[in-house]
Amino acid sequence: MRSFHGLHATCLALSVLTTPMMADAQTPSGVLGEEASRALDRQLTEIARTNRLPSVAVEVTIPGHAPYRFVTGAAEIGGADRQFDQPFRIASLTKTFVATAVLLLVDRGRLSVDMALSTWFPAFPNAKLITVDDLLRMRSGIAAPDDEQAGRAVYDQPLAPAPGLEQRMAEANRLQNQFRLPNEVGVYTNLNYDILGGIVERVSGQPLSRFIVENIILPMRLDQTSYPGVVDLPGGLHGYGLKQETGDFEDKTRLNPGLAGPAGAMTSSLGDLGRYVRALCTGALLRPATQAARMKGQVLEGTSTEYGQGLITGPAGCGHTGSIAGFNTDMYFFPDLDAAVIVSVSRLDRDDRPQSAPVLQAVYTALRSRASR
Repeated sequence: MRSFHGLHATCLALSVLTTPMMADAQTPSGVLGEEASRALDRQLTEIARTNRLPSVAVEVTIPGHAPYRFVTGAAEIGGADRQFDQPFRIASLTKTFVATAVLLLVDRGRLSVDMALSTWFPAFPNAKLITVDDLLRMRSGIAAPDDEQAGRAVYDQPLAPAPGLEQRMAEANRLQNQFRLPNEVGVYTNLNYDILGGIVERVSGQPLSRFIVENIILPMRLDQTSYPGVVDLPGGLHGYGLKQETGDFEDKTRLNPGLAGPAGAMTSSLGDLGRYVRALCTGALLRPATQAARMKGQVLEGTSTEYGQGLITGPAGCGHTGSIAGFNTDMYFFPDLDAAVIVSVSRLDRDDRPQSAPVLQAVYTALRSRASR
């Protein structure tokens, strides 16, 4: 849910390694080769140890090659080992599903990205000026309540009652003197996607969760992906946060998903996300013109991160980062390598510092090194 800092840190980590290289199409073994895979295994094991990560799981897939898979650590501290296929909370990766839901409605002629927010919420500040496209691209100008503060509140009280969309919008309404004009600057704000979730529900006549299940999850056979309505995480994996004052871990697994909502409620697995991000970034889910528009990113204020319609776009790759109490996830597709990379770490502390960034950096470096040989 609170993914801006993790998102930006991830992009900074990847931006130093963007020289295009072609993958070796003649390699019959795994995506990295046996020696490089063993070296990366050792490196990731050491990262997990030195950074006190309860568990780390990675998948790298390139068509025609055996995938690279790595898992270390415990599903529950003091308990069984983590397994590759255990679901986890994907936080802001949820935004890619919500944006896809919006764009599916566009492709079906039921919605236009040029439609004004006033179509559904006429009393909201600047509603006649803000478009669906502005919301998708984080360029609405809405001055939402502090996402970091909200994230800390979720961390501290993960089972608290969730405010509805009207309450979230009312809180933003009180900040209307801080609004900017739409499409002037990109500012990453969860409320944009809370509102988009509400628009999907009004246009489709279905709960957002059902629309995503019926139109994305089931058609793609993402069997371990869900938009949950319960506080427990299926599969037995636990997420943790480190208490800085004591140095002890606290279990942050249980969460009221309504607190994250359309900005971050969903759960998934490495295998599902690997297939999904490839489809997401290559245009398999949308019409070509819709996909082309989606991939046109614009820089978010104060960063080097380019954001399109619900996903990070070039030059390093396409995808998203997500962080929520206990879990940190990176999901990226690198077109020049034809590689999908998923990283899941079962730790996210109250400070929201991205725990998965060094893991992703190591995997990305190994991929580039292999491709250059």
